[in-house]
Amino acid sequence: MHNSKTWMLAGVSALTLMTGAAHAQATGAAQQPAAEPQMVGEVIVTARRTSENLQNVPTTVSAVSGDSLKKLAITQFQDVAAVVPGLSLGTSSVTAGRSPAPSIRGVSYDASTQASPTVDIYQNDVPIDGGTAFQAVYDIQAIEVLRGPQGTLRGRTAPSGAITLTTRRADTHDFGGYVSALATDHGGRNAQGAVNIPLIDGVLGVRLAGVVDENKGDFVTSINSSQLPLKSTRSGRISINFTPTDNFDAMLSYQKLNSHKRSFTQVAGDGAPGGISSAAPAGYNGPVITASQRLDVDDSPRFNYSDNDFLSTQLNWSVLGHRLSYVGGYTKGDSTSIGALDYGNFLIGRSYFQNLTTNGSQTTHEIRLSSDNKDSLIEYTLGYFYSKAPSKTGGTQPASFLAGAFGSPGAPADPRLLDTRYMLPTLINVDNHATENSVFANVRVHLGERTELSGGVRHIVSKVDNVQTVFLGAGMIARRIGFPCSAAGFASSYGGGYCDIPIAAGTTPVQNSSQKNTEKPTVYNLSISHRFSDQVLSYGTFATSWRRGANNFALTNAENDPVLASLIFLPDEKSKSFETGVKTNWLDRRLRLNLAVFYQKYDGLLFQLASIPYLGANGATVTLQNSTFNVGADSIVKGFDFDGAFQVTPNWSISGGVSYADGKVDNDTVPCRDSNFDGVPDKGAPTFNDFRSRNIHVATCKSNVSVSRDPKWTGTLQSEYWRPVGRVEGYVRGLLSYYPKNNRRNVGYTVPDYGLLNVFAGVRSPDGAWDVNLFARNLTKTDVQTSRDTDYTEAAGGVSGYFGVSGYRWVSNTPPREVGVSVRYAFGVR
Repeated sequence: MHNSKTWMLAGVSALTLMTGAAHAQATGAAQQPAAEPQMVGEVIVTARRTSENLQNVPTTVSAVSGDSLKKLAITQFQDVAAVVPGLSLGTSSVTAGRSPAPSIRGVSYDASTQASPTVDIYQNDVPIDGGTAFQAVYDIQAIEVLRGPQGTLRGRTAPSGAITLTTRRADTHDFGGYVSALATDHGGRNAQGAVNIPLIDGVLGVRLAGVVDENKGDFVTSINSSQLPLKSTRSGRISINFTPTDNFDAMLSYQKLNSHKRSFTQVAGDGAPGGISSAAPAGYNGPVITASQRLDVDDSPRFNYSDNDFLSTQLNWSVLGHRLSYVGGYTKGDSTSIGALDYGNFLIGRSYFQNLTTNGSQTTHEIRLSSDNKDSLIEYTLGYFYSKAPSKTGGTQPASFLAGAFGSPGAPADPRLLDTRYMLPTLINVDNHATENSVFANVRVHLGERTELSGGVRHIVSKVDNVQTVFLGAGMIARRIGFPCSAAGFASSYGGGYCDIPIAAGTTPVQNSSQKNTEKPTVYNLSISHRFSDQVLSYGTFATSWRRGANNFALTNAENDPVLASLIFLPDEKSKSFETGVKTNWLDRRLRLNLAVFYQKYDGLLFQLASIPYLGANGATVTLQNSTFNVGADSIVKGFDFDGAFQVTPNWSISGGVSYADGKVDNDTVPCRDSNFDGVPDKGAPTFNDFRSRNIHVATCKSNVSVSRDPKWTGTLQSEYWRPVGRVEGYVRGLLSYYPKNNRRNVGYTVPDYGLLNVFAGVRSPDGAWDVNLFARNLTKTDVQTSRDTDYTEAAGGVSGYFGVSGYRWVSNTPPREVGVSVRYAFGVR
């Protein structure tokens, strides 16, 4: 770790020296004074549903332009987090195949809670799910990260923030487009392009864009499989812009996206300790593996397939000093997940699987009426929003391995002899229908030229009808019955008096959870801002938020334990947020500095706790399991956001930021690992007999546990220097993302502090028509284990009961160094 820090700092120093030397050389060569420094580029954002200068918006917004995405060779949505401090776009769990989990301001989110996100994502102002957004990024105009409670101005409520993606709009006047290609030494490939065609000058234009992207995901391979990891995305988009008059415009966009992911679950450890079965000695399931090797031991990868259609429509009509707007969207998504479950390689030469298929759609409509005169004393917006999102999920996974599954019950269990006839499957069906209707109003009052008072309110009617049923499928068990098997009509696969006794498929659900209700919350915000001078704007904001309660459908509770039963449906989450900030410009607008401080109090914050032991009863067996629990607990989050930009010279710019957020449970009761059952969380975990002797299924404790898996703060730093080189321009730029020590990722493991340095160098034409860029991600080869699961990867379904612990834990690592080249050519309007 010390060496990687040294190399990282050396890389930053070298980059600084290179830019400084190049600047000195350029100045010396010219033998004349340098040109006057220019202003920091004006950043236009749409955080308040209208185009405004970032420095005039009384809220915290981080904007990433389409030009920045190109410069930093960002082709994956997850990589945007490297540019925006405090934003986490990784998956919600170290296990592969989980849903994407955006996180801002100290609250982690997992889609498996079935709660709405803490951070909502929008494309062209239409809500979209993370599975659609987290694919390849192409032909993007801008990405904005809005921090703090959302809901009175845009779509749905979200307590932590929102991310908006705006695709390039078709130009009705000029022909043009671009093509680009990118390749890396680790098998990354990306080809994308767009063409803009004006069909009727000034009236009708169409833009066609597409991408083909392939990479190796998280680069994890398996020692027991010849298959390699793969993430493949194919997508195309058509956008139509129609402006028949000066006061009416319409935009229609349709996007088709297919993705295929083949991945392994990274593990580390010493392998099985042995001692349970003579057929499974120590290390039988694999060698000693370190996290830096990026390896798995399963015989099969996990497969994920998705097919998504996305349609968005925007209409605007300005009439009589008002603006009538409509935003509509339709998303249809089908996905299939085939997940290998033998994480610890208990079963040599084979695996077993969870198969899930989800079919879902979402339809949204929003109508807004707003004033159309920004110079008036009062501006207002009134609107109505509607959303309908039905979905169905079905599939199977193993529930139990019964006697006979690993050879004769009279002999030591042998993992090489798995007979799936002696395995009970679980049949899962989830049917969910959610609708939301809301009305909202926002007003801005200009108290003179320098003070603005604003506020908004949204009343929501949220309906949900959610049913989950779990049945046990048919199987067989080998048992002695006290008389010959043939006398009872049973076969005998193993002899010795062991009979093959069939178990019929269940007709009564072992778990039947349903929720059908209507909630009618109201959220609001108030804000005041004052411009003390042309250089300084200060503001203060109070906002509330709401989320429907999550659930714990995955818990098996056939014995009807009351504590587990109380966790099936969690109460709704409410929060109140306070934020104050200042935005400043200095040195003739060459220097921009912004700071915001916030405090947010949650009533029943919805988040997850990993590796909580409990007794799971599925109707056939009762086993000690470790599960991820969704919880709702009173919590407090506080922190600050800082960002700045400095145009040092016309050819040299520096920008960066720091985001700090500390979120903790506020001494509330949550499920825990309490081996002493005294209400104090312990590093040890209760045993099966501990639970049985006290007649409970899960321990609970008063807690101040963190509600985030991410470090308390993160920072980013960017710098670019360019200079003329003959008839072209040469440039060098760097991006450093820093992550401090983090003990919140997993109990018992602290992630050390580390930084990831990406560097870029290339040449381009002065008019931006072409660009050749060489780059290196993680230039210093920083190799840090970023997570480690609390428990060993004991496979579900009772395999660990036969062969003990696997000796491997789920882990994750920083990505390896990746070197690549990108080439881009643009023509006409771009």
